[in-house]
Amino acid sequence: MAESAVSAVVGRIGNLVVRESSLLCSVTGEVEFLKEELERLQGFLEDADNKMRSGNASMAVCVRQLRDASYETENIIEAAVYVKLRSRLKKGFMGAISRYARLPRKFVALHKVDVQIRRVRRKISAIENSMFNLNIANLSIDASEDIEDNALIPQNFVDDVVVGFEDECKEIVEKLVDQKNEKLSAVSLVAMGGAGKTTLARKAYNSPRVKEYFNEFAWVTVSQKFKGIDLLNDILKQITGASYESSKATDQIQENEIGKKIHDFLLQRRYLLVLDDVWEADTWEQINRAAKVFPDTNNGSRVLLTTRKKDVAHHIQMPTYVCDLKLMDEEKSWELFKSKALPSYRMYMICNPDKFEEIGRKLARKCAGLPLALAVLGGYLSKNLNLDAWSDLLLGWTSIEEVEVVGHILARSYNDLSNKWRKSCFLYVASFPEDYDITVADLIEVWIAECFIPHTARHTMEETAQRYVTDLAQRNLVQFDFAMASGYMAIQTIRIHDVLRDWCIEEARRDGFLHIIDKTTGQAGASSSDTMTSYRSCFHNFYDDRILQSTPNLLTWIGFGLSEVFLPKLRFLKVLYIENSSLKNLMLIRGCIHLRYLRLRNCHTVTLPSSIGQLLYLQTVDLRGTSLGRSLPITAWAIPTLRHLYLDSGSCGTIELDPMPLLEKLPCLVVLHLWNYRGPTMHCSAQGLPQLQNLELHFFSTEWTIEVGAMPRLSNLKLLSCGMQKLPEDLLNLQCLKKLETNCWQLKFDNTWKELKKKGCKMCVLVDAS
Repeated sequence: MAESAVSAVVGRIGNLVVRESSLLCSVTGEVEFLKEELERLQGFLEDADNKMRSGNASMAVCVRQLRDASYETENIIEAAVYVKLRSRLKKGFMGAISRYARLPRKFVALHKVDVQIRRVRRKISAIENSMFNLNIANLSIDASEDIEDNALIPQNFVDDVVVGFEDECKEIVEKLVDQKNEKLSAVSLVAMGGAGKTTLARKAYNSPRVKEYFNEFAWVTVSQKFKGIDLLNDILKQITGASYESSKATDQIQENEIGKKIHDFLLQRRYLLVLDDVWEADTWEQINRAAKVFPDTNNGSRVLLTTRKKDVAHHIQMPTYVCDLKLMDEEKSWELFKSKALPSYRMYMICNPDKFEEIGRKLARKCAGLPLALAVLGGYLSKNLNLDAWSDLLLGWTSIEEVEVVGHILARSYNDLSNKWRKSCFLYVASFPEDYDITVADLIEVWIAECFIPHTARHTMEETAQRYVTDLAQRNLVQFDFAMASGYMAIQTIRIHDVLRDWCIEEARRDGFLHIIDKTTGQAGASSSDTMTSYRSCFHNFYDDRILQSTPNLLTWIGFGLSEVFLPKLRFLKVLYIENSSLKNLMLIRGCIHLRYLRLRNCHTVTLPSSIGQLLYLQTVDLRGTSLGRSLPITAWAIPTLRHLYLDSGSCGTIELDPMPLLEKLPCLVVLHLWNYRGPTMHCSAQGLPQLQNLELHFFSTEWTIEVGAMPRLSNLKLLSCGMQKLPEDLLNLQCLKKLETNCWQLKFDNTWKELKKKGCKMCVLVDAS
């Protein structure tokens, strides 16, 4: 991943030099020289990476040193630009006095930057000499991004990995909805990793017959080392919509209270509980140790359990039907492989289907009947519909142990990803907890903040990232759920199979790309030396401030389910992504001047200091699930780079004053959803919101004026539950408006509506929108 890191830094340095050359002044030439040296070394990194993987310790040192030097370069330049930007933002007479008084210090600072850059250049020259002595070849390739236009999914592209398990699925559904069996009982699915247990369970869980038969549903992933209180809280939230919170009670007391709430809620209901990926035989006893949580009222409630261990399947203390899931036979293997390697939406590219089937059947046999191996290999070959490529793969296939088949195929599919950016994006998916449903929109934002998405001439970064997501889905490297978008299926959430996630975690650790410390899965992670060489650390249900203190150069800190967390001094932090955690002190965030992405989702005890307004590179702030909507520091609205700001609408209350004067201070804002503005007028001024593309107004009944030149890029407008009797004529000034949607049917009789329609704007009246 050093190649990815260096490429990203080279791109960002180039952008900074172009954008801020006036601020860098006399050191611009030195920065350009440094950028050229890094570009030249990129060509050697592919060969260096290959030799490092073969065990060459000297090569590993060179690769790590070059990555370190790249990040150091970026930090030096960004820090220098940051100081100048802060000075430039000071306005008025006092601002001019301040800038004049700082002139001597400006020249001293520039001299310091010059010295630092020269020092890094010497380091890079030494690294280049080392690579020359180690006989590294320049394998420079075209780094341009060739993106297939596949962000939207054909309607016949579905995640049908359950192909081949139709009989088993029918059998499981019959056992779940068996009306003759009124006792609380279990159905256990047993098979090795990658054999399709979770996919089959999900298929049965979503069956129309099952959905009709049961009143309540809960699905929890148990994992190797789980906390009973966390599982119970998750179940409570799924069945009631509310979680239990009590910071004063002990875990034992909380388990008792949560267990009682679940028991009382389910007492008169028929329920289905799925326990996915169970490892320990006493799991059911541990969940029920505080109290009898799950009632048996002879109403046909069920537990559906998946496990790799037969003793676990039989141990649960209730009548149990065990389904020992067999590996696929040759015909079913071919059926699944064909659905992935030769999907109907790509068949137009096939000239000799019989020959593809002949070779494909032989390749399918190599997968040893494992559905995961068949799906991943099929996804890989669907991107290589060339008979020679298929034949070469078959001829070169060495004898592999059954347990190694998935890893071998996954490594091949990973290496086939067309560039280092896509590889980084795939490995990054492993930073989320096991079986976590990742919202694609959130994932894209953090990929962009991590600089994994390159600038291209033909597409925005969001469009490029969406294509990356679709590529991973079509390769079957991630599972997905989709929704309709403009007549097409667009991926809404993704998740990664635990076998693939384990492979990614090990690959990311070996590359120094990402380290995960996860108490619940036994990945208590990296050694201290491993952690110190990583620039990204991820903590799941476990936190040790000593680890963060040993990584002062950390760029990314991701955390899920952490308690009593204090933000340490992390000067170079770019991404802070924390969910469902208790953050106690964020005062030191003012020192994180490189921060681009701040997410504090469902962190109820957190407060933001006013110094957040000093973070001049910040692009995304996500505070959903917190009460910060009412107490967001006013300084946050002055951050010039802010593109995405997410607050809970319920925490903000009714807006009484025109919000536009404040919002127009955000020149990079792209999407705006506004609720509950109750003031008399809303005024959009000329040149205001220059980057805004999507605007939604909810519960809006205000006079709205729009000056010529306002929102010049606005293309999509949505008006929901609005009390307006007619559209403002000023909408005709929006030259880029392509689509207007509303659930206010009376607006379609308005003259402005008709004029917009004449201009080619797509006008839509929504039914049952809110």
